[in-house]
Amino acid sequence: MNEQQAQGYFLQALHAELLRVLPAKSHKTLDSWMENGTIRLEPKNMGPTGVDVAWLTYQAVFTIEQLPFRELDPAIVLASVAAWVQEHDEFRERFDLGDPEYAVTPNDEKTADLEIQLPFTEPLRLVEHERGPINWDGKRWNVAPYDIWVADHIDLNVGDTGHHQVGDPS
Repeated sequence: MNEQQAQGYFLQALHAELLRVLPAKSHKTLDSWMENGTIRLEPKNMGPTGVDVAWLTYQAVFTIEQLPFRELDPAIVLASVAAWVQEHDEFRERFDLGDPEYAVTPNDEKTADLEIQLPFTEPLRLVEHERGPINWDGKRWNVAPYDIWVADHIDLNVGDTGHHQVGDPS
């Protein structure tokens, strides 16, 4: 999970993926926003590096106006969305989120408007910060990614044999 996704900004990350796929002239016609949001109050301490204060659930909406479908097959855009969601949204099954939906509205023989909608649920994460704008639980906090610690080696003592193993166990 990259830093942007660790903050929970799935909408922004998928927007960036669509920009990567679209021809440059379509970048200015791509728009995205959140609708029908809820804040699920389920705080979870993530150790010394931060806390998930809540879960955000919302409908993400992406629109591409004047998509030049003769230059870029809309199926490529839809497949890119499907691939991105399957690769990056680790919460879909846990929260039983629905599949993406889309609508194509032809404008003329060369362009169409494409709208894609899909639900997201993602953690709202905080890190303690002495001048943070958020007061919670007697401390000051900031909305930010926090470090996820991953072991790169392990020290293992096995029984009383005196054997000591250091290094990556894989």
